[in-house]
Amino acid sequence: MAKFCLWLFLVVLVVSAGNVYAITDEEISRIIPFSFVNPGARSTGMGGAFIGLADDATAAEANPAGLIILTKPEVSVEYRNTQFENSALTSIQGLTSPELDVIAGNNSQLDELNQVSWASFVYPVGDKFTLGFSRQEQLEQKGDISELIIFDVKLEPPFELDVAAMGNVDLKVVNWNFSGAAKLTHQLSVGATLRYSQLDWKANTDNTLLLLIGNAAALATSNTSIDDTDNAFAFNIGGLFRVNPHVSFGGVYKRNAKFQVTENLTGDLGEVRSFTNTLKVPDVYGAGVSYKPNDNMTIDGDVVQIQYSQLTEDIIGGINVLTLGNGDNINYKVKNGTEFHVGTEFVVFLRNIPVALRAGYYHKPIRSLLVDSTQNLQPIDNQILNLVFAERDPENHFTLGNGFVFGPHFQVDWALDVANDVDTFVLSSVVRF
Repeated sequence: MAKFCLWLFLVVLVVSAGNVYAITDEEISRIIPFSFVNPGARSTGMGGAFIGLADDATAAEANPAGLIILTKPEVSVEYRNTQFENSALTSIQGLTSPELDVIAGNNSQLDELNQVSWASFVYPVGDKFTLGFSRQEQLEQKGDISELIIFDVKLEPPFELDVAAMGNVDLKVVNWNFSGAAKLTHQLSVGATLRYSQLDWKANTDNTLLLLIGNAAALATSNTSIDDTDNAFAFNIGGLFRVNPHVSFGGVYKRNAKFQVTENLTGDLGEVRSFTNTLKVPDVYGAGVSYKPNDNMTIDGDVVQIQYSQLTEDIIGGINVLTLGNGDNINYKVKNGTEFHVGTEFVVFLRNIPVALRAGYYHKPIRSLLVDSTQNLQPIDNQILNLVFAERDPENHFTLGNGFVFGPHFQVDWALDVANDVDTFVLSSVVRF
């Protein structure tokens, strides 16, 4: 029985090693690479810290209460280039123990993204109300999955298990945002954004399992696939309190969308079936402060709490073809995450043209699916589970950028966000009427 359970849980690895976002107990669900950094090159250059400042059109996402600061109609557009390292898709590492040796090879690759990721129009109505409309690409991921894992199991009799996964993923979530802000007092403003979110998700993974015991061999295959769309409503509310011209505080709550798609499971070793796979974009709480010691310098800081634990509310266990019948024996969890953002902006003048110099930093936890508890499993099986569902190290992001203001109507900003697994370049512009 112990040998069977060991073999069973080793093969949890068989179902593709990609960065897809739905939560089942498949391999593709272990890494949860959501990004909740605020849009706009100005915010990006300041480490994404913008909740307490929120004084441009990207406030519709960062903190809609800040839209009231805008006194003229304006249009803003953002271009974003994102490049990933291969390690962004790698989570299984080699292992040597008295019971087991593991060799993992990964050639998976996420495609470089070139997006018009944000576009907005803001229109002040008098001096107490502001309306806005925006389009945001909240999530986009494309890539190929290619992974080979070799398990050398040192039980009696010893055996080798080779697992290969090949596939592709193409996922996008687009938000259409309708925003409004109102000034309640000279110091206090509030705002809200209603989101209409659209999901378009295609994923396909072919898995091969080869079991070698002495001179005997057994081959099995499985496939999971998704080709579906869904729509959902969500919202974003915020408040902004300006203590004086030098200090302001902001708070925001983002209730993000929840989608459902159909996933198909086929293969040699399990029941052929279709089921509903739920993708809940985690909700976000944020608070920020902005401090202007003088007219040329701004210092921002944000704390953002992300409710990653919501990802397991509708988790489906036993989806791997060889975990069928054991889904009820494993309880999963995803830890909530807290991000810390800090940044600064310093304005100088170059021949009467304001030039903003920006730098920042933020700390981002990388959340993954973990085993919370198990029932009726052998110790070695738990060892394998902890290897498969391993926690990842957090990322440290360093940012810099600058911006140019050409008269009262036109502004251009750029920013660079650098981390171990991903580099992002952002270019944005604002036209004021």
